[in-house]
Amino acid sequence: MIEKIISLIKSDDFREFVIYGFIGVFGLFIDFGLFWLLTKFTALPVEVANFISSSCALVNNFYMNTYLNFHVRDHLLSRFIKYYIIGQITTLITTTCLFIFVTLMHQNEMVVKVISTFLATMLQFVVNKVFTFKKEEL
Repeated sequence: MIEKIISLIKSDDFREFVIYGFIGVFGLFIDFGLFWLLTKFTALPVEVANFISSSCALVNNFYMNTYLNFHVRDHLLSRFIKYYIIGQITTLITTTCLFIFVTLMHQNEMVVKVISTFLATMLQFVVNKVFTFKKEEL
């Protein structure tokens, strides 16, 4: 059992997951910081603020994951398009949660954003690992 745990910790998948998490935390600062600024200092609806803030974080996180984590530099445009689409699908999930729980049910927007972002990020890692940052077979 200990050998399996050590093997998992030494695996590329685990390393990539941990780095993805650190990059994700950095992206969360961008996303949540911009979301907070947009919701506190503009009249934008939370759904629009969420789209803008998460889009900025997505662009940042794509480049950080490309160069610092997965080390794939081929087909950057197609990889970015995949990453952005996957990211916007998860943004749609968080935006739907914000609409339901904040706009309709009047819950705290930051609490809803934290919970929905966490759940969406787990899904996003798996899909990006399999589709966006898949290394090409030679």
